[in-house]
Amino acid sequence: MGIFKRNLWMLFWLVVAVGVLVLSFILTSIWQSTLRAQEAHHQSRVELISQSAINVLRTQELILDVAAAELVRLDLVNDTPEVLPFLDNIMEASPALAGFGMALPDGQLVKVTSTVDVSLMPNLLEQEESRDGFQRAMESDRLVVGRTYYLPAVGAWIIPARKAIRDASGEVIAVMSAGIRADGEKGVFGNNLHTGADDSVMIFREHDGYLQFMSSEGVTPDMYAHIQRTPEQREEDRQGLIAANDASLEELKVSPEPSIYYSHRDGDTFIGGAWYSPDYELWIVSESNIRSVWSTFLDRALVLLAVFVALFFLLFYLVRQIERAEKKRRSALMYQSRHDDLTSLLNRVGMIDQIQQLVNRDEGFGVVLLDIDNFRGINDRFGQEHGDKVLSEFARCLRELTSEQYGASRLGGDEFAVISRIHEPEKLLAFCSELLRGLARHMATGPMGLQLGASVGAAAFPDHGDSFNSVIRSAHLALYQAKRTRNDVCLYRNEFEAGYLRRVHIEQRLRGAIHQGRIFMAYQPQLDACGRVVGVEALARWDDEELGYVPPNEFVEVAESCGLMVELGNYVLGRSLSDFRTILDQARMPLELSVNISAMQFMQSGFAELVLSELQKHGVHPHYLTLEITETVFMAGFDQVIPVLEHLRREGISLSMDDFGTGYSSLSLLRKLPIDELKIDKSFVDNIIDDESARNMVESIIAIGKNHRMRLVAEGVEEQAQFSTLVAMGCGRFQGYLFSRPVPASDVASVVRQCNDKAAPPV
Repeated sequence: MGIFKRNLWMLFWLVVAVGVLVLSFILTSIWQSTLRAQEAHHQSRVELISQSAINVLRTQELILDVAAAELVRLDLVNDTPEVLPFLDNIMEASPALAGFGMALPDGQLVKVTSTVDVSLMPNLLEQEESRDGFQRAMESDRLVVGRTYYLPAVGAWIIPARKAIRDASGEVIAVMSAGIRADGEKGVFGNNLHTGADDSVMIFREHDGYLQFMSSEGVTPDMYAHIQRTPEQREEDRQGLIAANDASLEELKVSPEPSIYYSHRDGDTFIGGAWYSPDYELWIVSESNIRSVWSTFLDRALVLLAVFVALFFLLFYLVRQIERAEKKRRSALMYQSRHDDLTSLLNRVGMIDQIQQLVNRDEGFGVVLLDIDNFRGINDRFGQEHGDKVLSEFARCLRELTSEQYGASRLGGDEFAVISRIHEPEKLLAFCSELLRGLARHMATGPMGLQLGASVGAAAFPDHGDSFNSVIRSAHLALYQAKRTRNDVCLYRNEFEAGYLRRVHIEQRLRGAIHQGRIFMAYQPQLDACGRVVGVEALARWDDEELGYVPPNEFVEVAESCGLMVELGNYVLGRSLSDFRTILDQARMPLELSVNISAMQFMQSGFAELVLSELQKHGVHPHYLTLEITETVFMAGFDQVIPVLEHLRREGISLSMDDFGTGYSSLSLLRKLPIDELKIDKSFVDNIIDDESARNMVESIIAIGKNHRMRLVAEGVEEQAQFSTLVAMGCGRFQGYLFSRPVPASDVASVVRQCNDKAAPPV
């Protein structure tokens, strides 16, 4: 989960980082685009205003030329002050004019339009605002634009436009002067040429640095007319313009296109466009605070940022949802990986995790392992679906009875475990006993009404193991010991270790013994009532080089638990038939061979064909062979076993039920089974003389056998009195130490002859 989470968020942040880079690139592009657009705006506006201003000034120059020519023609160039109507007519051609007239070289205005109050008209040479412009006009042949100032005679702020009138010799005889309105709302010098609070349009005089005109928010002529850029400021402006355009000042002054510049003053940054008019020595400037660019940029950028943030949060939400879904899925998978699907208990992995956590905390606990007795018979007889219901019910009961413990788990099949808070050995043993009784009680009174037993093995941490592996191993050893007696509770003891090691050693050696043929057969004769040998029972024996003599019940039990039983059983069958062929040849009389067959052999596919193949291989007639089985064969799979038994019986092989009377269902099975022989268990024969109940049981078995026309064989006959009693009861065959111990195959013929020589003659 941690790796997935890190990778998912790493991918998320990678996408975000890429998104930020793309966003930065887009924002940079938008900024550059906005900046270029603003630059283009100023260039366009400068071009437009420049054209308009130059056109106005040229128009004024033309008007002044016409008026001057008319004054000269009418010989009105004199010092008589007067209002001339024809000047009014000329002025009507230019609505931007506040008034105009003619001044003498001494600066006194004498010929004016009706819009001028001559009494209020100052001397142009004596007035500071007009002196410089008037003098320069007399020195120039072209129109000269003077400083902007307020003229009371016309009651308006004006931009003076003056042009000298010369006689034939070139002497100045008068100066025509026009006042262009600088405070109107319309025209090129209107106060609404700007767009916004941070925007302005300005005209600077190159000659002296005065601000000729300005259109800006809240700015009027009385505010800007007296503004003059110092020589230092003008030089700084020139250098900024030169640097921004990478051109000399001379090149910029003759350039037909406006130049872009950036200016820093009063703590702000300005962007603008400027164009120089050589004819009138004016700089026409369109300028705005960089804030306007930022404002336009932010208007566009905020939309993009909003989209980006929305996408960011959407992606974040999706990643969180994916993370939560993955966490939920992993949690479900983790739950599934640690819980059993059928019972919802912890599985083996979950139990291991639980135990490992307790071990890591060095916290005492008990491990209780439970194994349902004879569960395989339930599963095979009633079906897997019924078996699953039994397991579910058992798990439910186990969960209820262990609710105060750390937890219960199913390890697989019919094996369960409980991790108990009890870790004192004596208390743990008492808990296991009570748990076993409680399970039996709950199962019996539950919806299925089952009489179910279980084997329980327990071990305590740290008394029976100071690590995870050791305590689990101790619990398994205890369970193995409990399963030997069934429906029992066993707490781990140190001596189990030796038994376990021996079992492991037997398992290791047994495989080699089967493959190398070191397991041999011994044969115990079966006699009739007259004492004549009628057959032999094949008994497996193993004398190992390392282990010494290993009892059959010990290595057979190991073979059953480790999966070697089929291989061992098939080996015993083949070896017995091989020996029996030799015995028949040596004894030269008809005998029968009894071979024990395990339930696992019967369950293997093609078992009947295997038996018939071995008979043919060793040349033994099927009528000589008796297969001994126990009722566990039918518990393992009744419907599967019956066809196999019937097949073998049709071929002439006899079937014997071994240990009859020791199980729970033998009597009910007899009427359904194709059985030819019943073997009375040694436990009944041992007590037949002194125990009336044992004698009654033997009499009942014999009666059942006769009623079903079966042969009766008594095992473990060791005393003459036992033999006589069994004969009197009607038993037909016998085997035991009274007659002969099991002997090697090579000695069977001589034992048969000795027994037959002692036998009583048939009646």
